[in-house]
Amino acid sequence: MKTNFPDKQYLKDLIASLKDNYEANQDEVQQLLTQSGIALNSIADYITDTNAKWDKKKLKIDELYLTGTNPELNKIIVDRCQHSVIQLRELFKKDKAVMKLFAEFKFSKVPILVVHQNNNYKVLDGMHRVIAAIRDDMLEIEAFVVSLNSQPKPQCEAHVVYDLLRTYHRGINQDKEALIVALKYLKDSYANVEDLLRNRFNKDWLPNDEMQEIIKEVLKD
Repeated sequence: MKTNFPDKQYLKDLIASLKDNYEANQDEVQQLLTQSGIALNSIADYITDTNAKWDKKKLKIDELYLTGTNPELNKIIVDRCQHSVIQLRELFKKDKAVMKLFAEFKFSKVPILVVHQNNNYKVLDGMHRVIAAIRDDMLEIEAFVVSLNSQPKPQCEAHVVYDLLRTYHRGINQDKEALIVALKYLKDSYANVEDLLRNRFNKDWLPNDEMQEIIKEVLKD
């Protein structure tokens, strides 16, 4: 991302100040939601779902359903091994070149995160540890396992709602109907958007009559 701002050190100091202010005013779960969004993963969806049930247990590594890491390694994990621990272990034994690709992966005793759904133990977080364990012929791994009866309904970061509102508010895009549709979609899809519209973007925070009428329309259903 480019900028015309002339002072890089000023930007570094500003970023540090914003980071400190953010961390001082957001709890661990909110910070997780932000970091999960930056990483484009679904970890926070499961952590924040109030219907989730968590257990800490040891799992047989062969029971795990492997997930992706990056496009290059996914050609092996997903395409060649079909998410299978057993197939990946066999590939390690037969192909030293494949083994070399994963040589830097390190194991630690930090539990991985796993979702138990449709008779699968799908890895949410900790793929590097899992692959290191497979490579090193380990049989078990400790995990926090979440069980859900349905897909988790995610939480939406407040800035996503703000991103939609501010373009209309600034006159950049005056398509009112499209804004209402977009906000309704967020409200119906995310667990917390209705609360955000009622409490974070109410008249105290957004004292603009037209914007409040739009929010009222979104909340009407």
